[in-house]
Amino acid sequence: MRETPSRADSQETLVSPSPALPALANQSSLPSTQSYNQLPGKGTLGQPEPRGPGPETYRPAAGPRRRWPWIVLTFALLLLVIGAVVMAIVIPPMLRASNANNDNRPKPAPTRSPDWAATPTPAPAATERDGVPDDEAKVLAQLTRLEEEWAEANVKGDKEALERILADEYVGGDNGHNKREYIDTLTPDDSIKSWEISDVTVEQDRDQATVEGTLKDETTKGTEVYQFNDKFVWRDRRWQAVASKTTRVR
Repeated sequence: MRETPSRADSQETLVSPSPALPALANQSSLPSTQSYNQLPGKGTLGQPEPRGPGPETYRPAAGPRRRWPWIVLTFALLLLVIGAVVMAIVIPPMLRASNANNDNRPKPAPTRSPDWAATPTPAPAATERDGVPDDEAKVLAQLTRLEEEWAEANVKGDKEALERILADEYVGGDNGHNKREYIDTLTPDDSIKSWEISDVTVEQDRDQATVEGTLKDETTKGTEVYQFNDKFVWRDRRWQAVASKTTRVR
């Protein structure tokens, strides 16, 4: 058996008298209205069901932003910067080293032009300057010794010594005889008893030198004094005479 609800929110149903029963309405034994308990079963007032937001108000939740494209781009830019710095540091020294190697390579010798004259211009007397002595005292001693050997070769007729002392282009004497004429006509001079060289001076210009001095001969006829002026060049690592002039002063 269901109990009648006693809740405060229970409602009573009001019943109006039916128009078809007017007689009953006039009966004093019945009240004008009568209340009846609510029939079994709970009646509830309809509540509007909640409606969700419409399509126009729906917004999907924002997901996490993708950051990997920015990371890749930043890494690529970093690589470009590092590459540029490496190129700026490494390449210039390599280029300078390459240019230095090119400069140190032996240059090809110039070829003779067919338009040149058939007869080449004679080269200067001094063709080799390597090892040219530049100490004044040393040069003076060398050339003084060479003048003494020259004077001794004239007295003894030493042609081999003159081959070494005279350069191939030698010219000397009053008549301008050359090396071959000088050596071929050389003979020992028995009239000279002794000789002496003095007052030797040297003027050097790189590989060329001019020697001046005095030669005194004691001969069977008496004393003879000469002033000489000889020119030398440094060639084949030694001094060689290219010209001479001798003047008798007594």
